[in-house]
Amino acid sequence: MNSNRIIKIIGALIVVIILWYSFLPGEELSYEQTITQHRDETNDFMKNHADSPLPDSIKGNFSGLNFFKPNPEFRISATLETIPGHPVISMATSDGETRQYRKYAYAYFELAGVENRLTLLEPADEDSETLFLPFGDLTNGAETYGGGRYLDLKSTGKSNITIDFNLAYNPFCVFSIDYSCPLPPAENRLSIAIRAGEMNF
Repeated sequence: MNSNRIIKIIGALIVVIILWYSFLPGEELSYEQTITQHRDETNDFMKNHADSPLPDSIKGNFSGLNFFKPNPEFRISATLETIPGHPVISMATSDGETRQYRKYAYAYFELAGVENRLTLLEPADEDSETLFLPFGDLTNGAETYGGGRYLDLKSTGKSNITIDFNLAYNPFCVFSIDYSCPLPPAENRLSIAIRAGEMNF
């Protein structure tokens, strides 16, 4: 058997192996890997995207945001209670202005042995499938931003919703005074420590 034929056979075998692997089911990421991937994408956005809130003077030396270690215990299922009429509230912002939101539902859940309630909001001036959850907790001002943090949740229309505090993020005003950020209302200030998600910058 000449060398050319051997090379052709080896090449054909490599193609077969590649095709075989391509049809295998992809390996599912673990929960921790999924959170880590999301954080890598966030860091890439912060450093490289045109809409990043980081000033150019910081981007050059930016090596990543600070996060708590992913903890599945902070991914919880909450029971929803829709708020009749979705009343509009005015929320104070970081620059002394106000912004209006509709109160969509109360989310009830148990965490750290405590029964908690948070108010889920919608923008008052637009229709959105995303629910806004600004919240504060006992880590604010020490391990996390003093003004509180945010979560964006998908509206499902069901009687429960998943709240994953590992995805909690800082408002953009943490990084630049050019942004105006709503401050969590008093009713969304938790009496427990949420050591999950983004930490102080």
